[in-house]
Amino acid sequence: MKSTLFITLKWTFTIVFIWLLNNNKCYFVECATKASHFLRHHQHTVGSVPWKSRDELTDVNANKTDLMVHQREDAKIICELTNSSAIAKEKLRWFHNGLEIDFGHRYSKDTRTGHITIINVHFEDGGLWHCQDRDSGLMGNPVHVIVLEEPKSPYLLIDGRRLDPGNLFIPIRENNDLSVECIVEGGNPKPKLTWLLVPSSNNIDVNTGVITVPSLQVSNESSVSENAAVHLFRSEAKLPKVLRAHHNSTIICLVNHVTLQNPINTSILLDVQYTPSFGISRVPGFGFPITEGISVSLKCDVDSNPVSNPIWQKDNDVPPTEQSNDGYLNFTSIRIEDSGWYKCITRYQLAEYSSIGYFLNVREARNQAMEEETPEELAEEGSALEVTLGGEVQLECPAGSVSCWGRSKYPGQHLEPLGPGPKLTLGNVVYQEAGEYKCFVGRTSKMEKWRSRSVQVNVVGSPIVYPANKTITAIINQRVTFSLEFCANPPVTRAFWIRESKSLSPGVVIEGLIAHNITESNTKHCQKAELTINSVQVENNGEYMFVVASERGLAGATIMLNVTVITPLSEDNLVKATHSGTSGQRSNSKFTALFLAINCNFILIYIFTLEIFR
Repeated sequence: MKSTLFITLKWTFTIVFIWLLNNNKCYFVECATKASHFLRHHQHTVGSVPWKSRDELTDVNANKTDLMVHQREDAKIICELTNSSAIAKEKLRWFHNGLEIDFGHRYSKDTRTGHITIINVHFEDGGLWHCQDRDSGLMGNPVHVIVLEEPKSPYLLIDGRRLDPGNLFIPIRENNDLSVECIVEGGNPKPKLTWLLVPSSNNIDVNTGVITVPSLQVSNESSVSENAAVHLFRSEAKLPKVLRAHHNSTIICLVNHVTLQNPINTSILLDVQYTPSFGISRVPGFGFPITEGISVSLKCDVDSNPVSNPIWQKDNDVPPTEQSNDGYLNFTSIRIEDSGWYKCITRYQLAEYSSIGYFLNVREARNQAMEEETPEELAEEGSALEVTLGGEVQLECPAGSVSCWGRSKYPGQHLEPLGPGPKLTLGNVVYQEAGEYKCFVGRTSKMEKWRSRSVQVNVVGSPIVYPANKTITAIINQRVTFSLEFCANPPVTRAFWIRESKSLSPGVVIEGLIAHNITESNTKHCQKAELTINSVQVENNGEYMFVVASERGLAGATIMLNVTVITPLSEDNLVKATHSGTSGQRSNSKFTALFLAINCNFILIYIFTLEIFR
């Protein structure tokens, strides 16, 4: 039979072989043969466990049984070899994780049955136990002793920081990612960690019970040992993109364990902070002609977290009637002069957000009978609104059977399709999204044509700079041009380049640096700036900054220029290269010698194996 202690025998063979060789007892192959004969005749004295084949060991491990026991209790392990009358109970040996144990203290063996009792079980008593007959070498099936340990209460980590148990919620911005770790200390066997995402009642369909928010992405569990006595088990859950629909949802980490009657848990409530979106309604509803003298109410609903209050404006000024605290603008008896552009704004975290502009058309009562039933909103030519840079606005088509949105940067330009209606939300608005938005509405009758309504979106805010490249690499004497685009509304009042202590305004040339005049960009409210170096030198290496200013603030961008010097290959360098090749050959020779030495070691092991196991 082949030994399971192959590594031990191999090192024993090596020691015997080296001793014979060093004492001139034999030559290379002869010494290897003698060492093999030595091990073959003394194999049972090299290790304390008789040799078993790989198949025999696999069968034994497959038949192992588990014995679960609490700490401080007594455990009795039964040896099934005692079922045979040929086995002497007093000659049974016991092994723990492959090492023979000494009886006494907490380990005692019943001489009548051969069973072993562990008194006052400790955590280190866990592992594989098996019995063995001293005479025949027969081994009993192993018993896996599992010392139970109850896990402690779990806790959560966010960004590597432990959450205070008193924290009931975690604030997080919309569209950010979220990663939560659940940590459990202790627990044997390994506790099972499970994640749950419980949405708020607003995100559960009451008819179908379907949850309408994306679920968590859960990674595999892993264990980390801080020291020999402490074991930490962790599991990670992720939300790649936090949505406003996740607001007031609860993330729960459940810990299940054999020692627990009910799972223990820890949880956190998501407080998703999101920018305002607007909903505008009217009484009477849209499509009903508004005539003077009737009662009309405009309603503005602002959905944001933290909450922000709606403020009505008429033609960018105070409305003609006082609004209520809940967003209503009530006209008890509306007049012709109340006609105009109405919009709803709100102030949210030092920024101002605006709804779409709505034109309220009040008609004379005497013309009511002559009015068509066509909604007046579709008859209007268009509306306009302003949105702050980084803000959010929601555009909405009037009621219609089919609707879709398109955009052109400037009036009369090619229309870019944006998708179906009726709603179109622009979030985290940038200057490049300014332009004319058109909503095309299909009518219920096939004989009628498509009609459109346009909304002019104007973006206002502080300046922002977009460099084409943040890092540029150039060779000596090469011509280099830095290009960037900057946007601002209101427009930029000053722009200049900065190089070390030099300041260059557009149109200025200083020491080989050419600051070109500002040119218009293809994007509304945006312009282009360029700086050229005709012949790059080493002293041009470094940072170049471009700064713009408007009445809304400052903005800037830095471009790094890395100058590369190309050195021709001289005769000295050729000599060094040749010498380097010779050194490489020497290194290869050393590698070849090492390779042969390793092969010799394998030859020894091969001879040893043939002699031992033939």
